[in-house]
Amino acid sequence: MTSNIEDRVLVMAPRGRDAQVICEVIQGLGPAEAVFTTEALFDAMLEGAAAAVVTEEAFTVFAGSPLDRWLRSQPSWSDFPFVVLGSKRTGRRPGNALASLRLMGNVILLERPLSPETLHSAVEAAVRARARQYSTRAMLQELSETRDKVGQLNRELELRIESRTRQLSDANNRLMNEIAERERAQSALLQVQKMEAIGHLTGGIAHDFNNLLHVIGVNLDLLSRIEKTPQATRVVEVARRTVKRGAQLTAQLLAFARAQSLLPSPTDIHALLHGMRELIATSIGSSIELRFELAHPQAVTLLDPNQLEMSVLNLVLNARDAMQEGGTLTISTEAASIEQEGAWVPAVRLTIADTGNGIPVSIQEKVFEPFFTTKPMGSGTGLGLAQVYGFARQSGGDAQIESSVGCGTRIHLRFPLLADATLEDVAPPAPHATTPRKRILVVEDDQDVRQSIVQSLEVMGHQVTAVSNGEAALASLRKSRPDLLIVDYVMPGMNGAELIAHVQSSWPGIPIILATGYADMENVGKVLGAKSILKKPFGVATLTEAVHLASA
Repeated sequence: MTSNIEDRVLVMAPRGRDAQVICEVIQGLGPAEAVFTTEALFDAMLEGAAAAVVTEEAFTVFAGSPLDRWLRSQPSWSDFPFVVLGSKRTGRRPGNALASLRLMGNVILLERPLSPETLHSAVEAAVRARARQYSTRAMLQELSETRDKVGQLNRELELRIESRTRQLSDANNRLMNEIAERERAQSALLQVQKMEAIGHLTGGIAHDFNNLLHVIGVNLDLLSRIEKTPQATRVVEVARRTVKRGAQLTAQLLAFARAQSLLPSPTDIHALLHGMRELIATSIGSSIELRFELAHPQAVTLLDPNQLEMSVLNLVLNARDAMQEGGTLTISTEAASIEQEGAWVPAVRLTIADTGNGIPVSIQEKVFEPFFTTKPMGSGTGLGLAQVYGFARQSGGDAQIESSVGCGTRIHLRFPLLADATLEDVAPPAPHATTPRKRILVVEDDQDVRQSIVQSLEVMGHQVTAVSNGEAALASLRKSRPDLLIVDYVMPGMNGAELIAHVQSSWPGIPIILATGYADMENVGKVLGAKSILKKPFGVATLTEAVHLASA
């Protein structure tokens, strides 16, 4: 929970009525407070705030100033957000302006003139990010209090043990062994809690970022249909490549958070690995010997084969980087077991082992955390192992590491076996004709995403009705039955899965598409088939394909 003073948005725009106008635009995001000097802004930030909206010409951070020292000395959970309103420039910014933006750190830079919706959206994103920081602070405080309490209990217990050592030496030895075991369990619990907290925070950020990428990508598709000049085409392609890179980043973050949209199917791990043999051999180069030791009798499990291929390739590339002077890469499978709901079930253990430098024990607990990397600066994002970890956990398995300096590294992935597995070849879909005009109901709470989907569908020639929540969707359905329903998953009140279940009960037969970038796929799978899931961010072509398949 944050105090009212920490919810406020500080506005520094001393010229004319700028501050008053900005406060009116962002009304509803939190208390808005105008300040007119850098000193007043700094004092207000020290008291507490959610974000600051400043004009570039009135606000500057200098190296070594009190504000600069405060920004650099923020605690680990804090990264104070600024929304900077700059004037439109024809060339590069002066060096002092760029230096000021770098010193601010967490900056959303907007060029004026801009629309009220753009300013409102940017400030809302900054306030939401600050709210997550305050949530992280609360979790860290709670974790610290728990640690202190455990430490106090241990100290009291040790004093009691010391007072009885002479009389109860045998009992004392047994008790000390129990204490050591308790400490190991507590350490493991704290590690799990930390990974869960990081996962929740990461998934939320990736969800918001996915929505932004989706709006950008769809509008690029629409722009490419409107403006077909060579220059415009080149600009759109560059932007599309950037959106694709952003989508890959959010996919990795969602994989770690175990919130990505998986399409599981019965998968023969041995067949998949044999199919990747040439790709793996090419990736590691001729200086590394590749060995396959696939000993499991029937390694068939239920998972997303594309995500497994990506995970294996991530591990292979990590192993290659650890063997700069050459070595041996061994990919093996063997029978294992894994605990599920208090019972041990048969599993397959897939191991990627290298003979490289190895990883020190002191950092092995951190290797699955996002953005942690042992590679030199600029050589990796630190998301590869995080993605592997999240994929394994979301698939009902786990990921473990064994390593020692000078003796190489072994990454173990365990997946539960699929009982009575039968694999069927699936033929690729045949090309289809143009989808006839449809009456489509779009349910999406984010205004920009909703507008981009509506524009895309209207370009295809469909008749579109759009609402922002589940209750409004049900009201629209009672008035008129559409030919197709497109639903977002994460919405206030009734989420997408609950709405779909209601629609399938009351209006059976309506085709439904779930558009999501962040969903509890276990719940979604109870009401939808995998082919009806449209993963954000998606383009106009992907939306066209989804509408056709759902209408077929």
